[in-house]
Amino acid sequence: MSYVVAVDVGGTEIKSALVDSDFNVIATITAPTPKADSTGAETVKAIAAIVAEFGAAQKVEAVGLAVPGALDEPAGTSRWSGNLQWKNLPIRDLLHTAINIPVAFGHDVRTAAVAELRSGAAQGARNAIFIPVGTGIAAALIIDGEIRSAEGYAGEIGHVNVNGKYPCVCGKTGCLEAASSTLAISKAYEAQSGKTGTTTEEIFKLVIAGDAVATNVWSDATAAMARACESLITILAPEVIVFGGGLSNAGETFLKPIRDYLDASLTFQRKPRLEIAHYGSKAGTIGCAMLAFDLVKAGK
Repeated sequence: MSYVVAVDVGGTEIKSALVDSDFNVIATITAPTPKADSTGAETVKAIAAIVAEFGAAQKVEAVGLAVPGALDEPAGTSRWSGNLQWKNLPIRDLLHTAINIPVAFGHDVRTAAVAELRSGAAQGARNAIFIPVGTGIAAALIIDGEIRSAEGYAGEIGHVNVNGKYPCVCGKTGCLEAASSTLAISKAYEAQSGKTGTTTEEIFKLVIAGDAVATNVWSDATAAMARACESLITILAPEVIVFGGGLSNAGETFLKPIRDYLDASLTFQRKPRLEIAHYGSKAGTIGCAMLAFDLVKAGK
């Protein structure tokens, strides 16, 4: 049995797991993402410590590293990540130098889509869209059976204008990410209720319980997501749209208002199935592990 470490760097947390070659998650470690780390030094240090901790129990043969933003994946560079404050950062090579273990590098969303396409909710689909909703929002575009990246620029739907009213990390106002991300939902609830520290999980439970403020916030967020999906459906005609990330835990509470909007709005377009990711919030972890094992198999 061989082992890899999967690392998913998010805007608020670094999620990591030790994964065996049967894709069983053996152990997990979550650490806070260093703030204002424009050089990547503190993030690399945090990841290296995680890898060393896992490595004390099992030999780690490779690391799969997934990060958000616009990437040059072949070069291992983060061109831009608003939530991490990175610009033209050679993060893959920085990590490889620190740990001296092969590092597979990919966009967090496209990496998670690898898992869903190979053995998850998008398996068998020729045309699909994978949208994990967390601190940020982006999409993996599966076209004719392949995940398209357009040199790392494709799929940044979080910065599509959905006529929202809140400012976005990219510098604009009205972006999907500023309306429908987990961070945006929590901020909107705080602004309307005056209550601080309410998680999106708590908010969707309040929605189920009929709380008026939570329901209003949820309605705004899902309507913005539905408008973005309508554009994607019209342009790309997916067979299925798969939702992952933390917000996917809401299940039908999240899907139903989007489905209802699309049922009322779409006319000639192909109506896709709306699904929750088979791997749920672990899709990124499994996808990272798959890319890391690809490196191991290739002998790199």
